[in-house]
Amino acid sequence: MTSNTLKRRLLRRIPYFSRIANTLDSLESQNQELREKLAQELALRDHPQFSSPETLTIDGVPVPPDNLRQLVAGTEDLQWFLHSGQLGAQTIIDILAKQQLTISQFESILDFGCGCGRVIRHLRSYDTVRLHGTDCNRNTILWCDENLNFAEFSSNLLEPPTRYPNCSFDLIYAFSVFTHLTEQLQIPWIQELHRIIKPNGYLIITVHGDYYLSQIPEVNRETYQQGKLVVTGVDKVSLNECGAFHPESYVRNILVGELFDVIDFLPKGALGNPFQDAYFLKAR
Repeated sequence: MTSNTLKRRLLRRIPYFSRIANTLDSLESQNQELREKLAQELALRDHPQFSSPETLTIDGVPVPPDNLRQLVAGTEDLQWFLHSGQLGAQTIIDILAKQQLTISQFESILDFGCGCGRVIRHLRSYDTVRLHGTDCNRNTILWCDENLNFAEFSSNLLEPPTRYPNCSFDLIYAFSVFTHLTEQLQIPWIQELHRIIKPNGYLIITVHGDYYLSQIPEVNRETYQQGKLVVTGVDKVSLNECGAFHPESYVRNILVGELFDVIDFLPKGALGNPFQDAYFLKAR
């Protein structure tokens, strides 16, 4: 028993000083908690994975800060950002596998609307494939360009064209991109993607389909059910507040038109963008 402990036991026997002893015990307990918390914070600061949002790394790959994750995933949640991106990559793998295709057989792939690399980060192991990403948000592209050195990134404007030459890519995927564009932008972008895809190359897109009927304003539901595109929040185009809803017949007959053949249609098949429909298209 230490001398300080013995003194406090003696003080507790004296009515006035017993309150002082109790106060000292309480302060010591609080100080211990603060010391433990400070030690934990210092340990995190010294750990390279947790020094700051900008330098956070998972599996050796930097993770974008909260504001960029919120922008592309609709939430800052790190686990969902990583998991949904992994599911997006798995969606590509599964769609290709149904057609006896693999990512590794391609020379070049473009993530159109790559954001801050939510999906493309999970394709880095395909080191024989030239990976590219483009997005209209320059902040996300700047972050990707500085942190994801396994791919090449460039920015694009809200309207086409891109900077890529004709017939640049074997495969392009666009996850939850056409879900936030007006028809006046969607048609030119499909034409642009066709331009930069190699002959007989492939395109994967995801859209809001029948599952999202309840999210369409009631006044517009009949329009959707007639096979026409419905777009809400047109003043927030390219942002999550703008929502485009695609009937299957519209995708096949209007959006795709004569540029692509629909190889596969997967209702609610976009695993990383839950309940969005996925289309696997082949350039004509």
